[in-house]
Parts: sequence; structure tokens; C-alpha cells
Amino acid sequence: MTEAMKDGIDADGTEPLPRSQDDPASVLAHLVPALWRTMRRGSRAAAQLPTNESQVTMLRMLDLHGSLTPTRLSELLGLARPTVSNQLRGLIAQGLIERQPGNGGDGRVAVVSATPAGRQALETFRRDRADLLRAAIARLSQDERAQVQAGMTSLRHLLRQLEAVVAEQSAES
Repeated sequence: MTEAMKDGIDADGTEPLPRSQDDPASVLAHLVPALWRTMRRGSRAAAQLPTNESQVTMLRMLDLHGSLTPTRLSELLGLARPTVSNQLRGLIAQGLIERQPGNGGDGRVAVVSATPAGRQALETFRRDRADLLRAAIARLSQDERAQVQAGMTSLRHLLRQLEAVVAEQSAES
């Protein structure tokens, strides 16, 4: 552990670390967004992408599913419809998504989809993010690289459990 990390700040001096390194939940709650922000800073597509994680997630959903109604997007993301509408306006203004009339033809139903510029920005971000991670992983010792690889299965399982907890909480409220 570096001196900066011992003092509660990570190596680049920007991220305060949780006080207890013994609590995996606190450490992960810190590391996941810190990894995201660092990867975003290192991406050539960062200037083309929204600064807001919710908007990037919406763009990823549209890239995955194609055209969706704002209501369906809201359901998939577990966000309130007005929140999705506000975020979509920003994405439309940036030219990353487009809004089109839906199948009803009466103008009340619309669908949104990623534009070619939105898909290209997302693809560049994905490629840059993977390249950054490869470069960082290459700097680790062989033992640390093996630990990262072994941790992937656990992280996938953790994600499924986290999704189940969130679904249960949503069902209760």
C-alpha cells in the first residue's frame, strides 16, 4: 500500500478511500465509481459522451435493445419517467440519440434510439476502456493478474445478488 493510500487517498490523489479497508462493501462502493471515472477520463470518446453516468447507461441500453419507448427505458433502468425524460433531452441535444414517432402514428407514443454518432462514441468508449484496463492489468504482478482473473466470477455472482436485492427492495416499496 502506498503512503497516499495509507493516508486515505488513492494513488492519484483524487479519491478519498473508505476509512475501513476491512469492509468489502465500503471498499467496493468506493472502487466501482472510481474505476468508472478513471476509465472515462482516459477515453478518447469522453468528450463525445455525456458527463452523466445515467445518460451513458441509457445510451448503452438503446444500443443493446434498439428503439425503446421512454416508458420502457424507464422500466429497464428502474428510474422515474420524468428523470428519464430529462436525461433524454440532453442526449437528443448532443445528437447521441433521436426521437421518432412510434407505431401508433398519433404522435402520443414516441421511441428513442441511438444515432450513428451515439453508437460510434459508445464503441470508442468501450474500446478505450478495455485498452486502459489491459494496460493497467499489464502493470500488475503475475500473481495480481491471476487474482483479478479469479475475481471476475465472484464479481459476476455479486452483480446477480445485488440485482436480486434491488429487485426485492423495489417489490417491497
